[in-house]
Amino acid sequence: MVFSEDGLVGIKRVTIKAENGNQLKKMLKKPFIERDVLVFVKPLSIDALKYAIINKRVNAVILADDNMRIFKKSMLNLLRYYDKFVEVSLKSSSGLLYNAIVFAYKWIPNIIFSSYASDFNEIWSPISKISYLTVLGADEEEAYKFVILNPIKLLNELNSTNN
Repeated sequence: MVFSEDGLVGIKRVTIKAENGNQLKKMLKKPFIERDVLVFVKPLSIDALKYAIINKRVNAVILADDNMRIFKKSMLNLLRYYDKFVEVSLKSSSGLLYNAIVFAYKWIPNIIFSSYASDFNEIWSPISKISYLTVLGADEEEAYKFVILNPIKLLNELNSTNN
């Protein structure tokens, strides 16, 4: 499953980096964001995270090393309540990946671990992703869900909102 910023391969996605909620509101009103495009938001403040979770146009929130501090317990509960997808790069620190796995068991059922490949050669195979996640503490069944089932679920949600 490939989500592509340029839209040339796979499903087109847009990634928005937002400093605050107002900036995110403005960005979501831009005409380049079509209905059949996946919208991922990397929030850099609690305000932006809260708006991204609540807004139905945002398909997923990005958890990274530089915004980990804003994912407090109250925000994790909000993610669970709104059943929002969370994307984590496998290029992140092992500490963040471990915390993301713990979050997945407690709060975030819809977590996706991505290769963040900028080149075809950087794409991780599903087996490699699952193996890496099991080394970090996930059981195989959950790792399978994170790598294969959750991306399919995200695509199904996109298709159901567009039909």
